[in-house]
Amino acid sequence: MKLGFDPWLHSIAECERLAAACGKAGAELVSLEGNPVDAVWADQPPPPLGPVASHSLDYAGEESAAKRQRIAAELKKSKADAAVLSLPDSIAWLLNIRGADVPHVPLPLSFAVLHADAQVDLFIDPRKLTEEARQHLGNQVSVQPPEALEAVLEGLGRAKRTVLVDPASAPYRLASRLQSAGARLVREADPVALPEACKNPVEIAGTRRAHARDGAALSRF
Repeated sequence: MKLGFDPWLHSIAECERLAAACGKAGAELVSLEGNPVDAVWADQPPPPLGPVASHSLDYAGEESAAKRQRIAAELKKSKADAAVLSLPDSIAWLLNIRGADVPHVPLPLSFAVLHADAQVDLFIDPRKLTEEARQHLGNQVSVQPPEALEAVLEGLGRAKRTVLVDPASAPYRLASRLQSAGARLVREADPVALPEACKNPVEIAGTRRAHARDGAALSRF
């Protein structure tokens, strides 16, 4: 038997586990070009269009340009030409932006490619970006529509680039597109995850203020 899956909805590591399980059972895991649920979901709501806003330095504690340079230096240590970022919190932290696509979570849904020269390709619906957000992103961040992502990945592959992907979080589709186009994959953790977790003094102070407000609200309740 063949078990189909949507390559946008499963990580690389998850698909490898499923493929191994299928193999043991004498079956085959097959990547689908389209999701059959989407094909019959007549009243599916459109993708969210929450506005994107810049995250002030007063709260971030570090300029986005400095973050990009820092992470790009780590890419060079891994001998990677670029990294594909698929986690919304990683992209929001790296670019000092916030969004309103997910209820109660101030993150914009997007993908990004961080290059070793610290430039970024951001794949996001341009309707989400205000003029203030565009000015905040600056010339080092190229804003492109989400449907342009696969073409950029294929371009990296044709150029024989080495691209870092996180097998635990990157959709299988991204890795398959890169590999089929000729890219060399570096399977490492999201390069933003650890720097994002190591909070600077401004972020720590903000966390303390948030907990104080939260504690007061809980006490009043």
